[in-house]
Amino acid sequence: MKKGIRASLWNGKIFAPGWMTWAGGKIDQVGFGEPPRKLGDQLQDLGTSEVMPGFVDTLLHGFAGVDCGDGSTVALDRMSRALAATGVTSAYAGMYPLSLADYRKAAKRWGQWKSKRGTARTRFVGWHSEGPFIARTKRGALPAKAILKPSAEAAQELVAACDGWLKLCTFAPEVKGALDACQAMRDLGVMPSVGHSDATYLDCEAAAATGELAITHMGNRIEPLTAREPGPIGFAMDGGFHWAAVIPDMVHVAPETLRLWARTPSLRKRLMACSDNLSHAGLPAESFTSGGKRLSRSGAVAVDSKGGLCGTLDAMPELLLRLLRDGFINMQQLVRMGCEVPGALIGDCGRLEVGYRPDFVVLENQKRIGAVWIGGRRVAGS
Repeated sequence: MKKGIRASLWNGKIFAPGWMTWAGGKIDQVGFGEPPRKLGDQLQDLGTSEVMPGFVDTLLHGFAGVDCGDGSTVALDRMSRALAATGVTSAYAGMYPLSLADYRKAAKRWGQWKSKRGTARTRFVGWHSEGPFIARTKRGALPAKAILKPSAEAAQELVAACDGWLKLCTFAPEVKGALDACQAMRDLGVMPSVGHSDATYLDCEAAAATGELAITHMGNRIEPLTAREPGPIGFAMDGGFHWAAVIPDMVHVAPETLRLWARTPSLRKRLMACSDNLSHAGLPAESFTSGGKRLSRSGAVAVDSKGGLCGTLDAMPELLLRLLRDGFINMQQLVRMGCEVPGALIGDCGRLEVGYRPDFVVLENQKRIGAVWIGGRRVAGS
């Protein structure tokens, strides 16, 4: 049955009076101005409410007290429903490096989660595993015991253990055997992503020579840009990565740096936000255990006992809206980084256009997320 709304819709540049309908899980009509009379009662009138695409998060380790890697089926359902109310409508579940046996167990639980039906919830379309083919010198908060030597065979075993869930995999291209693992992952439909790495510009260039390449969280656990070695950041600013993710919490990357990247022409259609949320994101807890480490809240981020950064604790829409309110990005940049670019990576979301999923949110006074729709269904409590 066809359904639709009438509201102030995001048209790619501004919010403007318009209307939209959907059927069969896809948007089939979008228009601006007065809707056709024949649509009649099919359109829910939202008045002057500003409606934008739903947010898409490509690295999220957990939410609402649930860890993506070891949460039960019931817990994963609870997490995806809580996350949906924040405005995140599609996501990749973030995985710490696990043993192959634990990847298999997680795949089974996620398969059971996928088979459940009920209220509207965030759509997890795959996994982003941070490792296991990373540099030990740059592992940061990731567990050392699960880091593996890269090879084509090891990559094939990893993908098989994930049983179709693995879509994005962080790796260090400078490590011996990593380029073979990179190609093996590509051949099996997994996007390799540079991160937790000592890679140089040339290492990134070599990894990108045979296919699309991403960077996991630009500016963190990688070499910095210098006058003598541009490194992964220079490669990104030169347009080398097809997908360049950044954590927009104003701590992992300074807001002025993010503003610079958002204004860089070669990054315009490549830069995307990712939350790097930990299990206790969205909760008021000041101290908790996540990823096997005792952590505490410091504003929007989690830190360990030595003050090291370990992830974020606010949902991605709030992180981006904070940047908007503080004047570091504009609305077009927010929609591009938070919806359009990561939506293009997944392939069917992030835009209010014909053929895309009817995932959208109401933005109240450009300050907070109001009502949320996923797959054309309103999320309970939003």
